[in-house]
Amino acid sequence: MNKILNTIFDDTKINQIEYFDGQSDLSSQNVSNATANLLEKVVSHPCGRQQGVCILMERGSHYIAVMMAAWAAGFYVAPLNTAWPLQKTLDIISRIKPAAIITDNKNSEELDTRFKIINSVELFNQSDSVNEFAAKARPLRPADIAYIIFTSGSTGEPKGVVISAASFRSYIDWTRRYFSEYSASKRLLLTSELTFDITMGDIAFALAFGTSIGVARHNTNIPSVLAMIMKYKIDVLYSVPTTHLALTAFAKQKRGADLSSINLLLSGGDRFPWQLVNDYKTLTGDAHFYNVYGPTEVTINCFSVRLDNKEQLALADKPVPIGKCFDSLDFVLLNDENQPCSEGELCVSGPQLMMGYHGDSELTKSAFTNDPSLSFIDRPLYKTGDLAYVDDGLVYLKGRIDGLVKIRGYRVHPDEVSKIIDGINGVDVSAVVAFGDQSEASLIAFVRLNKCSELIEKDIDSHVQNLVPHYMVPTRYVFVTDFPLNQSGKIDKKALVRSLSA
Repeated sequence: MNKILNTIFDDTKINQIEYFDGQSDLSSQNVSNATANLLEKVVSHPCGRQQGVCILMERGSHYIAVMMAAWAAGFYVAPLNTAWPLQKTLDIISRIKPAAIITDNKNSEELDTRFKIINSVELFNQSDSVNEFAAKARPLRPADIAYIIFTSGSTGEPKGVVISAASFRSYIDWTRRYFSEYSASKRLLLTSELTFDITMGDIAFALAFGTSIGVARHNTNIPSVLAMIMKYKIDVLYSVPTTHLALTAFAKQKRGADLSSINLLLSGGDRFPWQLVNDYKTLTGDAHFYNVYGPTEVTINCFSVRLDNKEQLALADKPVPIGKCFDSLDFVLLNDENQPCSEGELCVSGPQLMMGYHGDSELTKSAFTNDPSLSFIDRPLYKTGDLAYVDDGLVYLKGRIDGLVKIRGYRVHPDEVSKIIDGINGVDVSAVVAFGDQSEASLIAFVRLNKCSELIEKDIDSHVQNLVPHYMVPTRYVFVTDFPLNQSGKIDKKALVRSLSA
């Protein structure tokens, strides 16, 4: 008989987790102190309704510990980034109307004084009332909100994705089942932005297995990231492909670089070439490598596949798959008529779907459709906006629906061309964009080569011409040493297009 879980932390290993960042080490006792101090400083809602806190702090172990403390006290969290423009931060705070803004000395100025501001240092002071307030703590329950993550919106205004404690708990439980063979993992390193849901994936892993959480304070400084991996013998690393590619490229060139402590690698958020899997095999001594996929709206991830044992796919020149749907979820591919098909928009159902977009019921409504295969009930499906197909039991992505362009009258997805270029030996990563007015639009390929590669434009163009129709062949190849990245760590294609007009 399944055990009934009353809070988000029931049957987790939260009390085993330690937090470190190279400067500060924290324990579960520090989190308990922060929980008690937070409850002491924030007045409960008069009607007993759940309240939220905004976190605006520098990267580090304290940030994650504050998040845990807020959940233990029953608050939902809205993580903010100190690198964001001030006005964006103020706008989000104004929309959330938090019970408190938790910040540090560097970020307390110019904040909206209508809301209570708590210096994070005060939360970690030893509390004389820790036992009294710990008894009052009521960790998140299934119907509560766990977090609100703000992502880029098509209108230019950030979308606040609201995730329930039940959805987050469902992801934690999937993590425990799916990654059970890695339950002895001691330390993971958090390299993503703390406002990105990969962070929540790392936290879920830690809660499932009691794995300690390291935070790379300088997450874009690859030598610093490598130093932390080696110093703390990190055994779990989950990051975006751009970070993985930069780390492997640096480690291959750095004398004394050692990634052998890593036994589990996860990559999510964007596509990558098979070469990345091979590089990690060499550098780690056969660590297991997983590709994970999922929109923020479906609570971190909803598909996964282990890749280091799928050499046959690479040899068959197949792209990297996103794998199989979680055992707790379901998916449907829908065509333009909203009917099931073999290749179409990937739509997902199940307990991990978001509650909605903060303060935007119309946008929330437009994000869902009903499952046409169940005519007798309205089962909501989240529309991911990704085109997908199934091949031999695995799901593959073709690209974004909103990324489709017309080239000489043909519908083309630039990502299809990128995947072909990425498969060329000597290419590190590429990005293909459409440039020009609709009637004269053409494809431009931006390519970053491996350090020792001697490829020239003619080599790449010849390979592409052999594999795609003439209208999908780029008219120009631009070689770059680095790609501009957006706040999620993905290649910023809009910036690439702007560079063509400069």
